[in-house]
Amino acid sequence: MAAERDPVVRRRSSLLARVTGAILLTTATIGSAAVLLSEWIVEGQRHQDLLRRAELVAATQADALSGPVWELDNRSAQRMIEALTGRDSAIRSITVFETDRDVPLAEIGVDDEEDAERITVERPIVLHGREGRVQTVGTLRIAYSTAEVRQATLDALVPVVGLLVLSLLGAMAVLGLTLNRMVLRPLRLLTQLASAMARGDYGARMDTGRTDEIGVLAEGFNRMAATVQDHTSTLESRVRERTEALAATNRAIMDSINYAQLIQSAILPSADTLSAGLTEHFVLWRPRDVVSGDFYVCREVPDGYVVAVADCTGHGVPGAFMTMTASAMLNNALDLLGASDPAAVLAAVDRKVRAALHQEGEARNGAECFDNGLDLALCHIRPAEGRLVYAGARIPLLIVTDDGVTELRGDRRSLGYRPAWQSAGRCGAESSFTNHGILLRPGQTFILGTDGLADQSGGERGRSFGRARLRDMLRQGGTGPLDRLKSELESSLDRFQSGREQRDDITLFGFRVRLTDAAAVPQPGSGRRAA
Repeated sequence: MAAERDPVVRRRSSLLARVTGAILLTTATIGSAAVLLSEWIVEGQRHQDLLRRAELVAATQADALSGPVWELDNRSAQRMIEALTGRDSAIRSITVFETDRDVPLAEIGVDDEEDAERITVERPIVLHGREGRVQTVGTLRIAYSTAEVRQATLDALVPVVGLLVLSLLGAMAVLGLTLNRMVLRPLRLLTQLASAMARGDYGARMDTGRTDEIGVLAEGFNRMAATVQDHTSTLESRVRERTEALAATNRAIMDSINYAQLIQSAILPSADTLSAGLTEHFVLWRPRDVVSGDFYVCREVPDGYVVAVADCTGHGVPGAFMTMTASAMLNNALDLLGASDPAAVLAAVDRKVRAALHQEGEARNGAECFDNGLDLALCHIRPAEGRLVYAGARIPLLIVTDDGVTELRGDRRSLGYRPAWQSAGRCGAESSFTNHGILLRPGQTFILGTDGLADQSGGERGRSFGRARLRDMLRQGGTGPLDRLKSELESSLDRFQSGREQRDDITLFGFRVRLTDAAAVPQPGSGRRAA
């Protein structure tokens, strides 16, 4: 199904993009840290400058206010601090206190829209007398906003940040171009050459003019490519030699198998032999391989004809060996015993197969007994008596008439196999089979077949063809011309199989018996067992 499961497709990423991203992240981190440090240093310096300015202004203004405070002239003090506030926009409040009094003599405050921090300085107001006396008459408190410190810091950092960004961009551009020319371009070329090697171009080589790591990598790649090209050339040469040798061996084997098929076909009855004793007949014979493990027999005997179908163990060459052995033993048994007792012939074939395959008596070399054999159905046709005698080993006889399909089942055991109840030391066993007598009447069609057709898998669900499907087709077309029945069976099998591999050899033998006008009608005989 899928084949079989699908591989995961991985998205390719550019090495230049990843390196650029890493450089950008590193430089951005370092730049941010530098900007923050610069901001901290500059802001500290601006804060100290503001503090020194505030102390200087407080000292100057305290000297100027000593007279009004000593005289308790709050109007003069108020005018002086208002003038100072107008001159210095950073001042947010000025308060003048008399000595030992909490109520300010004069004060002014400026609305502060910004939520900025403040620094406050206090300075004593000292009065210097004529005689050199010094007297503290009050306190001056001035509050400065630090908003201008923040603004001054930002104004100072803007050029620094711009220069830093331009430097980083320039450094990244130079580094990217250098990295692309010295590293990434050779790597892309190396990737393209590796892809060409993967497609079978083993002559791809890379320039080795450099002495750095890329040059060492190029030399290593070229050595690897040369080694792969040499090994591939050697391997292809050896593969051609092996392929030619295997092709020659395969031709010899197939010639032998094709010749074996000619030999196997020679043991099958000819069309003249089939037509001599049968009014109509058809044979559907499909080996799974070139040669088959199935065979069929139609031969003349003194009082009629013998028709048989056999399914030997295996298929292909092993099955063909079994068909040659089983066919010879069946003909030998018919020559020795005659065809009047099909059950006795089956029993004789059973003994001969087990003896030939050493499946009776002690196993050779102490090994386990073989478990090989065949299924066989044998019909003795007596046209003069109007009678057919059937005996079967796991192959039934189907009788098709206008009334439907009747099945005569053979005995439920095969020929040559050792019974399941038999001990491993001894493989011999006596076998018995049953004769079934059938009165011949006009319009009867007899069908013998192996299990290859019924067991063939196909259809949408891969199920077997089945005996029920075969019976339905025989019921519908079994009384018509047998050539047409064969064509319908083949067409149905092909449609059902629909390109699936054939599982087993397929044999189906259908025939109608030619009756004589003076044929006697014997009484139906009961089953007879032969050993």
